Amino acid sequence: MAMGRRRRDSALVPAVGAVRQRLRATHQPGDRPIRHLLRRRHAFRRRPQFRKLGRQVNALPAPGRLGIAVVLTAAAAIVYELLIGTLSTYLNGDSALQFSLTIGTFLAAMGTGAFAAREVGDDPLPRLLRIEIAVALLGGFSGLLLYAANGLAPGGYLACMVALVAAIGHLVGMELPMLAELLRRAGGWRNAFASALSLDYFGSLIGSLAFPFVLLPTFGAVKTALLTGIVNLAAVWLLSPRAVRPDLRGSRRIALVALALLIAGVVGAHRIVSGFEELLYRDQVLHAETTRFQRIVVTRFRDDLRLYSDRELQFSSRDEYRYHEALTHPLLAAVRHPEQVLIVGGGDGLAVREVLKDARVRGVTVVDIDPRMTALAREFGPIVALNRGALSDPRVRVANADGYRFLLHDARTYDAVVLDLPDPRTEAIARLYSREFYARLLSRLRPDGVLVTQASSPYFTREAFWSIDATLRAAGLRTQPYRIYVPSFGEWGFVMASRRPIDWAALRLPLPRRWLTRAILDDAATFDADTAATADAPVSTFESPAVWRLYRRRVRYWKD
Repeated sequence: MAMGRRRRDSALVPAVGAVRQRLRATHQPGDRPIRHLLRRRHAFRRRPQFRKLGRQVNALPAPGRLGIAVVLTAAAAIVYELLIGTLSTYLNGDSALQFSLTIGTFLAAMGTGAFAAREVGDDPLPRLLRIEIAVALLGGFSGLLLYAANGLAPGGYLACMVALVAAIGHLVGMELPMLAELLRRAGGWRNAFASALSLDYFGSLIGSLAFPFVLLPTFGAVKTALLTGIVNLAAVWLLSPRAVRPDLRGSRRIALVALALLIAGVVGAHRIVSGFEELLYRDQVLHAETTRFQRIVVTRFRDDLRLYSDRELQFSSRDEYRYHEALTHPLLAAVRHPEQVLIVGGGDGLAVREVLKDARVRGVTVVDIDPRMTALAREFGPIVALNRGALSDPRVRVANADGYRFLLHDARTYDAVVLDLPDPRTEAIARLYSREFYARLLSRLRPDGVLVTQASSPYFTREAFWSIDATLRAAGLRTQPYRIYVPSFGEWGFVMASRRPIDWAALRLPLPRRWLTRAILDDAATFDADTAATADAPVSTFESPAVWRLYRRRVRYWKD
């Protein structure tokens, strides 16, 4: 009994400051001084009006529980924002557009939500619980909703995404004013609104760190959304006061139903996502995972094995040898002694497979930012069979790092450099097509060394192709552009570069190959009217990534 009494008494202590004015209003002549009553907690139990005030205090969550709820709701909100931007980039590309729309719409919607919550009323708690449940359901199922929108109405995806972000943002914007008001009424927090803001910012930091380092690589986008919805329901539990309040029973029951739906979603997420992705790719999905850097999907249709990164085709086993032979064999033919070879990108091991055919090669360094990609190339049977176990060869060293940062810290020099990179579809990737990056590469290239880069399509992205050529020349290199036809990609281009002019006609191809011939090489160095060099091709730099702008413009042109 004594312990139970102490617990009840301690629940009243944070409320002392909040009820001081009511005590003054109920103070009668002849009563003992108010400060004496505030010091003696048993006085609350002796007077009926104090017992009523105690019940009102117990009808609010404890201040500590309120503070934790603010942190959890803020963390969940930033996770939804990051997740929608990331998933939209995966489904439709153009990360700058997707994140700009997501962040701008979310912040604007938070403003409308905060405006709508400016009048919190006498008891904001029931309304706040309903808002949290709505956020848990909308945010929790946001991943599946975006997949469905992309599959069922691809032309209206952006409109659906913006509507979803606006709805979640509006609800999130209503949370903070209500939580701040509850903190003020519960007491125990000095300057409740400032405390609410500081807790909110701290929760945002937690969410922004957890998303890329823990949630996304561990659970994937859809499960992350569902688990974050459960976090919102945990906030509902924290916001529920210990005292029995009949007006909150309905919200608690709805929260239990929402929890059951989210748990069911977590259990069935893998199957549901696999179904959506098979609709997207129209082939059997052999492997799919979301890493810190990309969404990797491997599909098969009959004898055609395909690898996708963020829905962009990286290779098809039916014709990948055309691309990789054209990328590596002319380079090896142009280098007198290719003992040390650097490959930036190429985590699938297919370029490595071709380089290792040359007995003169003593060491190959593969730099790929995504450790999951190189692990897949080492361990996933269908890809290992295709690259012939290249990444397990004792001559191969793998470094999982950003290409530019690797060159900043790597003191080795190389005879040949292969840039087997994704297209410059984002500003981050465009850094690896910049004058600064090529200048850094030049410092690691031996005097007679040669480098080659894939350079996208000289037909579909003509301006971007010639911008890459111009950027290499601006870095102090002599260039030799060339192009081939790859059925899966169409017309595709490369640029070879070195300090000295390259004698294209003198190149010989002694290594075993399936497709590339001397006649194909002769034709590869010629460009017709549709692919010829453009006038005044801009140089791409860190500050002004021209190649990214040109590439994006042409991709939009062909999509429209």
